[in-house]
Amino acid sequence: MAPGADFLFVGTGRPVEAKIIDPAGFRREVLESSGFKGRGGVAQARALWQCLAGTRRALGLIREFRPHLCFGAGGYVTVPVGLAAKLAGIPLVIHEQNSRPGLSNRVLGRLAQKILVGFEEAQASFPAGKTVYTGNPVRPEIAALHEVARDFQPPLTILVTGGSQGAAGLNRVAAPALAGLHRQGQRLAVVHQAGTADLQWVRSVYEEAMVNARVEEFFPNMADLYGRVDLVIARAGAITLAELTAARLPSILVPLPTAADDHQTVNARALAEAGAALVFPERTLTAEVLAAAVADLAGDAAKLTAMSRAAGEKAALGADDHLARICLELLEKSI
Repeated sequence: MAPGADFLFVGTGRPVEAKIIDPAGFRREVLESSGFKGRGGVAQARALWQCLAGTRRALGLIREFRPHLCFGAGGYVTVPVGLAAKLAGIPLVIHEQNSRPGLSNRVLGRLAQKILVGFEEAQASFPAGKTVYTGNPVRPEIAALHEVARDFQPPLTILVTGGSQGAAGLNRVAAPALAGLHRQGQRLAVVHQAGTADLQWVRSVYEEAMVNARVEEFFPNMADLYGRVDLVIARAGAITLAELTAARLPSILVPLPTAADDHQTVNARALAEAGAALVFPERTLTAEVLAAAVADLAGDAAKLTAMSRAAGEKAALGADDHLARICLELLEKSI
């Protein structure tokens, strides 16, 4: 952070925004926004009206706050803010987390002074002259795991995570798969982030099979977990993949089938092609198929070691510094 810098965060008012931003002491404002793509005519009209109203509101915030730089991280709320920044003559930087850029960033890419991307594959979607591959930032304690030695000796510890809210589709397949492997004599331990809705059911599946499993709704310290596990079964969100590569963890990825533009599948494919992950579509994945994949990896330490090495090679360590440096360079030109 630049000494003396002041920040204003603009979001949609989701609870997670208040949970993260408010305790840090930053000012936060809310703009109403909603999706446009793939919606019916009424919903699209409403989204367009919200964007126009949001742009007017964002112009008011800019006149009041008087920023020297606007930074957008994607999502529909960034469009009115980015448009307002352009109208006010404020330099705009956007960061695209995913391999396949979303609609908001594709629109704002035409207006931005700099476009920063989290995946090398996303560069082709934006003008070459102003696009920079930075990677996706991860917390320092996760980046530090890049140097952790991993030997992949049994019993393996497997982490299942569908993100902070859990993932029902992942829970329904992973818990029976790992319980079945245990019944077949496979030595393993499980850490499962199940979310709220499936918590008790997932626990009961492991308890009935007498699996050594720690099941929680949410784990606040993911760095600690990443440091203790050998294999991760997860969705393929951009930040999840950034964390897995930073921690050099092999993974089995089950992309969220409803993700916009199927971007999680594209994200996952980048790791699979590098040899760092196996990818299974949720619609065809069964407990039996997943169990077979886990059993195959559990019996092949050399394969897990190769996947770990490949994951590490995809890591973009220092992405946070890279982003900050680019923003500061633009700030110096605008002040």
